[in-house]
Amino acid sequence: MISCHYLLFYSCLLLIVGHHVANAVIRVNYGYFAEASPIRVACARGWFNTEDYQVTCYPQTSGLFVAARLDSGSLHLAELGSTPLAQALARGVDIRVVYIDQYKGESQGIYVRPSDDESGYKGIENPFDLIGKKVGVPFGSTMHYHVLFLLDIFDMTGEVDVLNLSPTEIIKAWDDKTIDAAACWGNAREHVLGGDNPGNVLVTAGVLTDWGRGTFNAVAVGRDFMNINAEFVERFVTILGLLTDSFMDNLGEFDAENAKRWIPTDDPFVSYIPSMADTFMKSGEEARNPSIESISNERRALDLFIQLSTEDQLSCDHLGGGKACGRPSHQHIAMQKTAEFLMDQNVIHSMGQLSVMGDSGIACSAPNTLCGSDIFTGSGLNHDLYSLDSWDGQAPFYALNETGRAGEGEMSTGDSICSKTTLVAKQRIQYFGDLQGENSLMGQSYSGRPETECILFLAFIFDYHIHLSYPDNLDCWWTIRSSDCIESSSFCSRSVELSFLQVRIWSGDYIRVYSDPSIECDSDSSTKVLLGQITGLDPDLPVFRARGCILVHFETDANQEGSYNDMQNQGDGFAAIFADSSIVEPECNGEQWGADCSFTKHCLGTSHIDIGRDYQHSISSGTSRTYPNDLDCIWEVKAKGDQSYVVLDVEYDLEPTYDYVQLFSGTFGSTSGVTPHAFLSAESTKERYYIPTDKFGFATIRLVTDNLGQRSGFAASVSAGGGAATKFCSTPGTSGLFCEFPHCIVKNFIERGMVASSSDVDPEYQIGRVVSQIKSHSVPANIDCTWPFDKTLGEAQGIRLRFNSPLDLEPQPVSAVGDKVVVRAGGKVAAEVYVEKCTTDDVCSYSWQTGKCENGACTVHQSLDVEIDDFAGAELHLLTDRTDGGNEYNGVDFDVLFISSCPSGPEVHCEAGSGKCVDGGCMCNDNIPCACPCDAAGLVSTTNAALLWVLIPIVFIFISIFVWYRRRKIRKSRAQKATIQEKEEQLEAFRNSVVGMRTAITHYMPTPSISDADDDAPLAVPPPLEKIQWCWKETPSFVSAHGPDMIVGNPADCWIKYDRYLNTMLEDAFQAYTNSGSKKTSINESFKKLTSMNESFKKLTPFSPAPLDESKFIVCSDGYKVDVRDMKQTKEATGFERDVQRVVEVVDPVPQQVPKDRKEIDLSEVEVGNSLPDELISEPQMVLVKGDVVQISSQRPDGWAFGTKLHHNDEVTARELVRLTSKGSLDSNIFTDTGWFPLDTTEIPTGEELALLQTKVGGTDALQAPSYWDDIADPTIVQLHELKRSDKEYDSVTKAFLSTLKLPRFSKKVKVIGIQRIQNLAMWQSYVVKRQTICYRETGSQGGTDSPEVMKRALDRFERHWLWHGTNNDVMDKIMQQGFNRSFCGKNATVYGKGVYFARDAEYSAYPTYAVPDDNNVQYMMACRVIVGEYCPGVRNAFTPDIRDPSTQALYDTTVGLLSNDTMTDPSIYVTYHDAQAYPEYLIKFKTS
Repeated sequence: MISCHYLLFYSCLLLIVGHHVANAVIRVNYGYFAEASPIRVACARGWFNTEDYQVTCYPQTSGLFVAARLDSGSLHLAELGSTPLAQALARGVDIRVVYIDQYKGESQGIYVRPSDDESGYKGIENPFDLIGKKVGVPFGSTMHYHVLFLLDIFDMTGEVDVLNLSPTEIIKAWDDKTIDAAACWGNAREHVLGGDNPGNVLVTAGVLTDWGRGTFNAVAVGRDFMNINAEFVERFVTILGLLTDSFMDNLGEFDAENAKRWIPTDDPFVSYIPSMADTFMKSGEEARNPSIESISNERRALDLFIQLSTEDQLSCDHLGGGKACGRPSHQHIAMQKTAEFLMDQNVIHSMGQLSVMGDSGIACSAPNTLCGSDIFTGSGLNHDLYSLDSWDGQAPFYALNETGRAGEGEMSTGDSICSKTTLVAKQRIQYFGDLQGENSLMGQSYSGRPETECILFLAFIFDYHIHLSYPDNLDCWWTIRSSDCIESSSFCSRSVELSFLQVRIWSGDYIRVYSDPSIECDSDSSTKVLLGQITGLDPDLPVFRARGCILVHFETDANQEGSYNDMQNQGDGFAAIFADSSIVEPECNGEQWGADCSFTKHCLGTSHIDIGRDYQHSISSGTSRTYPNDLDCIWEVKAKGDQSYVVLDVEYDLEPTYDYVQLFSGTFGSTSGVTPHAFLSAESTKERYYIPTDKFGFATIRLVTDNLGQRSGFAASVSAGGGAATKFCSTPGTSGLFCEFPHCIVKNFIERGMVASSSDVDPEYQIGRVVSQIKSHSVPANIDCTWPFDKTLGEAQGIRLRFNSPLDLEPQPVSAVGDKVVVRAGGKVAAEVYVEKCTTDDVCSYSWQTGKCENGACTVHQSLDVEIDDFAGAELHLLTDRTDGGNEYNGVDFDVLFISSCPSGPEVHCEAGSGKCVDGGCMCNDNIPCACPCDAAGLVSTTNAALLWVLIPIVFIFISIFVWYRRRKIRKSRAQKATIQEKEEQLEAFRNSVVGMRTAITHYMPTPSISDADDDAPLAVPPPLEKIQWCWKETPSFVSAHGPDMIVGNPADCWIKYDRYLNTMLEDAFQAYTNSGSKKTSINESFKKLTSMNESFKKLTPFSPAPLDESKFIVCSDGYKVDVRDMKQTKEATGFERDVQRVVEVVDPVPQQVPKDRKEIDLSEVEVGNSLPDELISEPQMVLVKGDVVQISSQRPDGWAFGTKLHHNDEVTARELVRLTSKGSLDSNIFTDTGWFPLDTTEIPTGEELALLQTKVGGTDALQAPSYWDDIADPTIVQLHELKRSDKEYDSVTKAFLSTLKLPRFSKKVKVIGIQRIQNLAMWQSYVVKRQTICYRETGSQGGTDSPEVMKRALDRFERHWLWHGTNNDVMDKIMQQGFNRSFCGKNATVYGKGVYFARDAEYSAYPTYAVPDDNNVQYMMACRVIVGEYCPGVRNAFTPDIRDPSTQALYDTTVGLLSNDTMTDPSIYVTYHDAQAYPEYLIKFKTS
């Protein structure tokens, strides 16, 4: 005869699952946010469903929970924000992104409480007002990311109280006025901004996206699900794309009625908006009948987001990017930037698969890079698969079934009525989990013989007609006793069996099942034993059994749960039955669980294991390939007899810092509890550890996993051991009973007798040595290592930490310290020491710091004294956070000493008394550490007897001079003839090595109109200099967050400067636009006035940056696009626009006076040249001063030559000749150092002139052609050598070129067509002379007398190899033959002066503005050697650099432009003013796409 309770069990089971079997369809769970989005319509109208698939849509409250539910399989597809998406991917969750729902835009933000005069509340008006205030935000969400970002950029981390609140909790906290700000979206945003206490907008997600932290929603799918259900996923994603295209009216071309679908009407036959509004399941709204107010609100909310069309989705910027396009997409970049920030905030331990982006091209196809991975895919989007017409006009328009909608005025949803009261079941039916349906059986009872009665079962939550959902914030307990175990019983012989019929519990909510060996058996019992922690949708579970009683605890978090369009009436919650049993509790073996020990997939609850000395017992996390999330498994191990520890041989693979194997002495169920011993995490091959047992012989092993990230788990064997443990470890940094750990653990012994630098200290004062880990290891992450003091000293005033090696922990700002050493004593913190991040010495102001900032970190004194009044419970702690940013640190190694009071008084310097300062700490008599101060003001004086030792050598030297002088004179006379002969040979060799060298035999100036020239006339007044600043319009509440130097004009006008890089790019694009003749309106028409501007700002022109990949009038950077024709800055991801201005500061010139050093020139001694030939009329000309040395690079039959001056005989005279020729014009084509001149004004140089030039060069070898050049046929003619792709030289140039073409500044794909080496010996020698001249000028040497090391240092400092110069087909031939002349090379840019521009990074020069494409779209780039010398910041339109040495009027060699993140030691732009300063070494031909 089958007992009644088994019949009842099977009846309930059939009732629960019968209809699922009848409908053999695949159930799909889709998670979405209650935010306005076109794709919600598909949920309401059931368009995802097919004959084979039934989709239930589940509203979600936070992306971090969505990530966990995707990881566990509770959701198959789901929307989640970019921040939790990045966190999930970094932690190894195996998902793929198949759709970009929308960018956040203005749909969410940080909203703040305004001031209230009545209550005196001071509201929040700018970010700094958040200091000391409370901000509510769901942790792990995109808004949490934005809050952390805001606090980081305003340096407020740690100064604002950020609370983890669900959207529902935010609404309540706002109404209760317990928070000052809310970072939220959806219903919570509407309530905060439009409720009874309306808030203000502090900043929106759109603005924060403008600041470089864009966020978006994406639809992700589990990889396994996608692989198995590829066709369904394709159909699903295509529906999403069609709905978005419909909203963007991209279907209007094919469907004239399309636009009507998105008008706010309550007629679902016409509009989709009612269906979308219904999916919000708003409190108080009637299901399937949204109010017109709700419909209108949600239609307005749609415009707060930025949607992407299907075409956009498939582009290289989004899902089509990566391997197929050869470059990262916006999503790839956003994921990596987000993960980097989360690493910096210690939210994640590592970046995992997001760590390596992969450069464009080949590297982007590597599968081990983010760019080359298949995480983002547009393969599911199919334009032609479906059309909306197939669904339009079909019923239903709303969900047929839903759960979890709150009624009018209710804050919480759900149907359960359980409470915190413990419910005791005694032969009656008891329900828990959710409210019973109308067919509930509560209160009925059964009678009969005890062996066959239908004993006490818990009714199911699922009803075929009415499905239910549990609410948030539940904390419910049920006690189930066996039939013979009443409260007064002293012993229970029977057991209780508990079977779960249905479990649908979302991540973050838990069922916990306990047994209790005590007679109390209630929720407060300290002896209850965990049988299992349960969460998930339909998990595999065994039957649970316990003697006497079982406790069931149901706990839910603050996140609301529910379902929308649950076609299968699944609901959520749980259903269970229980019954008496005469079977005793099982004794499973640690690898099996459940009532009959048959469950092996994964561990559950508590296992009890008895072991002896010679007996080994195996335990593991289960047989599944990976362990599930949210595990809490315990193995209580009993060592029999005299065994004092448990031996654990273990191999483990756990997610680092999130999942742990914890080792304890004792048991959780005992009255004395457990004592932590050590934690194991990350990955390890087999290792052996020893766990001390408590006095009863117990040790505990516990596996705890969080809700995200799965690994393979662990397998181990346990055995017992006895004998004395090692008290102190001989190897510093080891720990454990037998020193088996290579790092510190929870409790460590201070290693007495192992002091390193303090061995000379009185042993009574030596406490010991503290070392965090052995030398081959990095300091462990996420630890709290403790070293209790095991000795005391009555007269001690404190302790001294004497560092054996510098403190080496992760440098962090004071507001976010995660790694630190803490001294605790007397129940309080006596001291904290850490490594503070710094930029200047001023930051390092704590007494335990040296005051020095080195390598971005404040250094710490070698000895630190800590005053301690009460040594009770004294101990040292080392605490570390989750991550070290991918770096390794050596941790701590210091001796710990007691210190006595200062015998001379606390204010008396150590060395003024009887002490001695050693390593910054005072040592008093008998080598006793004492508290006397040691500082720079020490009173140390000694007798100096150095005078005697100075006099003796002087006398000796004086006596020796005479002998030395005579011998030297004799040697000198003998060598004189040989030296003269050698010099003559060197000069002849030098003459032969120099190409085309000539010496000026007269003063020469090109033809001016000089008949009426007034030699005393002042120089012409230069035109006014214009200082250009581009600026953008900031949100008013954030203007004060910018430094005064970044605000243009009146702060009330909200204009903020662009950085130098963008300022340059924008001005160049603007100049190209104004010179193009294609302006839409005249510049004057586009000028705007700002009356509140400073008077020095005379004109404002509107502006907006635009991407140069669209045209030369557009600049792109970090997701912005600015078109100088439209003067609007547009955020590419969201379409958000800002006004931009071009501010022109007119600088009044100072009238130039006749220079004091101006030479009086007798014009009768100056040869005035004839006019240049017509074909050269626009070419540069050069003046000559008698004695100048010139090198010719080009010579014509008509007697004209083009040359570069190697030596100025009198540069002041040369400048005066230029002034006279140009009539004072600063923009003439006459130069002192390069240009055309008549050859007959020069001759072959004399030996004396050659000798003078040789001193500037350093010898004949310096002028030789580079060794890798081909043979020179004609040294005056340029030769081009085509490099082969197989050449190392080709590879080197290509890599250097491509390595600086990086996102986000350069977003094009580049193909190198060819590379030519430029061989022009004459130009090379001009460059060498200029290079050597600058180097010798700075080293103070002549003629090459510097050592090779000195010369190398000078070259490293002054020469750049390579800088980049973009050119075009018309100019490059002139450059290769004549060099970089300003008359034809300095026209594209004048922002940093009117010279020749070179870029550190090719990404700047490769834009079409500079590297102009030819008719075949080929662009040209020159890789150049440039001798930059000493440089200064450039000034717009300046003709020369600033004065470097006022005493000699010497100028700087070069000016520079500082772009974004540049410093003066590493600028992006160099501008030269002497043609010989640069040599074009290679010509690169390339194409972009």
